[in-house]
Amino acid sequence: MTLSMEDGVPAAPSLHGERQAAYYESLLDLERRWDGDPSSEELAAWRERRTAEVVDWVRAESPFYAQRLGDDWQGEKQDFFTTKADLAAAGLSVLSGSVEDAQVYYETTGTTGPPTPCPRSPLEVAVSNRGILRAWREMLSRHFPGERPFVAVMGPSELYAFGDVFGDVARSCGLGHVKLWPDSPRVGFARALRLLRELSVSVVACAPSMVLELARELLRTGQDPADLGIRQFLVLGEVSTPEFLRNAGTLWPGSRVGPGMYGSQEAMCIAGGWPDGRLRLSEPNYAVELVDPETGTPSPGDTGELVVTMLTPGVKPLIRYRTGDLVRIDPWAPGDLPGRALTVLGRAKDNVVFAVGGPVTAYDLEEAALTGLERCLGYQIVLEDAAEASGAPGDRVVLRVQFADAAPAPERTAAAVGRLTALTGAEVRVEVVDDLDARAHQGALISWKAARIVDDRKGAR
Repeated sequence: MTLSMEDGVPAAPSLHGERQAAYYESLLDLERRWDGDPSSEELAAWRERRTAEVVDWVRAESPFYAQRLGDDWQGEKQDFFTTKADLAAAGLSVLSGSVEDAQVYYETTGTTGPPTPCPRSPLEVAVSNRGILRAWREMLSRHFPGERPFVAVMGPSELYAFGDVFGDVARSCGLGHVKLWPDSPRVGFARALRLLRELSVSVVACAPSMVLELARELLRTGQDPADLGIRQFLVLGEVSTPEFLRNAGTLWPGSRVGPGMYGSQEAMCIAGGWPDGRLRLSEPNYAVELVDPETGTPSPGDTGELVVTMLTPGVKPLIRYRTGDLVRIDPWAPGDLPGRALTVLGRAKDNVVFAVGGPVTAYDLEEAALTGLERCLGYQIVLEDAAEASGAPGDRVVLRVQFADAAPAPERTAAAVGRLTALTGAEVRVEVVDDLDARAHQGALISWKAARIVDDRKGAR
């Protein structure tokens, strides 16, 4: 499936002259001709050529990169990375241009470090949104044939790209939408739920935790989530394992819950949520690497910290940017258009180390916690010290869960206990609670780990 100039996305204005317009036209030409065959050398050649061009671009236009890259960059400087600390220290000097060149200015939220500038040029907006637009068009053709579902975009908009990206994609698909963030003091949950019902919203883009929060608020007031008629949730911004998505679907009968996007303020839309339930890389927009998060050396397998070089010569392309995210990238398979499947395992610093065994990822912890559970409105993992009879150190894991129904039969939690025990080597027990710590419902607003993990161990690891 390819997109053309008639697909609702206009040609990008020439921000710094004809170079950007030529880039956009060449991208469109690549999309028209690209057949998704992993044996094709065309995409590899595109990345090699565009990497060299974008390096030349930032060395000429960005004070930060002009100083850091110098004159000896040959495209294979394996000891060079751009880090989050670099961006925080460099501020506006990382830009390849000025703020006036941007179409819109954003900043990071500050949940993973000091806020840093993230302006986007018209070219960057148009190119970045294309992968999401492609995924939405496929979703509409598969799940809403001949329909024009109304969309609710539920997330922060001030200084944040979330609302703009999904609003622009909805418009490009010819869909009406409403920006409706329940956490805003101007909206609130009561008003948001009323509008979801009155506007007959069919598609909701939001954080994974918001899917649970909406159900929680409806059930608290005696309403049935199924009555709202929402047919598709597209989630982003937090770890969302297949077990999470499956459980969330049990709270919303008749709804599909799937990934909507993976990306960041700094690196834009890296992958789009495909209707097969997988995130797929926007292959033409990035040169992608996997590295060991501890050493920065190339990862030997399909899992590691994601490093991206942004290939669009806009106002803020980043060279070998360490995202801090652990991911797994599947190998090419026949028909992998628009890109390889990507699984986000969590942030490298979110790994939890237990007394027995090595570090455990956020992804594995969530899968283990939710396996076998249904109609779960939220969970939180509490880590405690537990001295064994031998006196050797050990850990205790307390899984606190809130359900939409009355206390479940023990077999509903047995699978979670077994998986957590095998994963962590710790003592495990489950506590069914009427409500959770407020942090458990905040999700991406405070980071997955801060919301989901309470580490009460001495010298927490």
